[in-house]
Amino acid sequence: MMIRSALIALMLTAGAPLVSTTTAAACAGAADFDGDGVDDVVVGDPFADDQKGTVNVLSGDKVVPVAVPGLARGDAFGWSVRLAKVNADACADLVIGAPYADVDGAEDAGAAYVVYGGGAASPQRLTAPQPQRFAHFGWSLAAHGDLVAISAPYEDENQLPDTGAVYARKGAGRLIRISQESDDVRGNSEVGDQFGWSMAFGPGNELVVGVPYENDDGAGRQVETGKIDSGSVIFIEDVLAPKLSTLKLDSPTDVSGDRYGYAVAYGEGSGYAVSSPGAGYVQLLDPGRNPTRRVTQEGKQAFGFSMAASADGRLAIGAPYGGGVRVVSWKNAAEDRRLPGGDGLFGWSVAFSGNKLFVGQPDARPYGKVSVAGRNADALQPVQPAKGADFGASLSG
Repeated sequence: MMIRSALIALMLTAGAPLVSTTTAAACAGAADFDGDGVDDVVVGDPFADDQKGTVNVLSGDKVVPVAVPGLARGDAFGWSVRLAKVNADACADLVIGAPYADVDGAEDAGAAYVVYGGGAASPQRLTAPQPQRFAHFGWSLAAHGDLVAISAPYEDENQLPDTGAVYARKGAGRLIRISQESDDVRGNSEVGDQFGWSMAFGPGNELVVGVPYENDDGAGRQVETGKIDSGSVIFIEDVLAPKLSTLKLDSPTDVSGDRYGYAVAYGEGSGYAVSSPGAGYVQLLDPGRNPTRRVTQEGKQAFGFSMAASADGRLAIGAPYGGGVRVVSWKNAAEDRRLPGGDGLFGWSVAFSGNKLFVGQPDARPYGKVSVAGRNADALQPVQPAKGADFGASLSG
């Protein structure tokens, strides 16, 4: 991913690492991490700092690194990032994936970190209860208030490799493991399914789980048969329920290589979005999970590689291999627009914060960049750190 383009954008000076200089009372709003009264956006750079990885907070016009002790070379800290509200104070918290971290001698078992806003407490490291070699715990994250989900899509089960699992945690509670072998979870754990490749929380405690490498091959456990990597999505009604209830949607086109479920998103009051970058489309669903619209884009551009939903019913769709970023509406197709600046890996990551859209381009020279677009703005404001490697590889607002 460490690819460089010829574009040099505006560089903002990075401040000192965030330390416990703010108080919870100073924070304002669910997205204010540092207590300055401004909504923040978190940016991952998983190969920076000698491949330990770094995370920065965009706070107003500042790019401020987040300090976490004990990281090791190759951890990929910042591979995934999410703003959350893990504790009960007024500040937003950060959940950060480091899926290549070694745990208790298990290579690349993966870890996740909770970094508390406002200096409420020291960072907390989370790992799977039974860490597995190459499981990549922390690959993707989802958060809804103090409910957090962490995936390990390369985790093995019943001697089947890379079937995948997700872990849910409420507040400071224990991690609850869910896989396609859990009671009443639709589908079967098959080789290479990678359950949990993508995740998003829906209403209440509902978790939407993408399984883009699942084969559509019936009820068995065949390997490399049927529709290879057609993909699916699992809706878990309540991840905290003692008895799970789920719904499974397979690729609507049922074609090998669709990778339906590569990215998923939920817009409150609007509905769901499921991407299929192999085929180049995004399926929009209403709140009742009924298909309403299929947004397509021609070309081998990985349309739907990344997605993010806004509070006002818009969906940003990244196509980082030359396709740029589309912003579409669940309710009115006439409001669709395309953002300029589709060079390099523009659209590798996307996030909304308030009325602004943030777009990551980790291959931009010299260290990667994030472009910021207003609600109806044509011009993009570029933001870069003073140093890094692939700034913008992950985003959350």
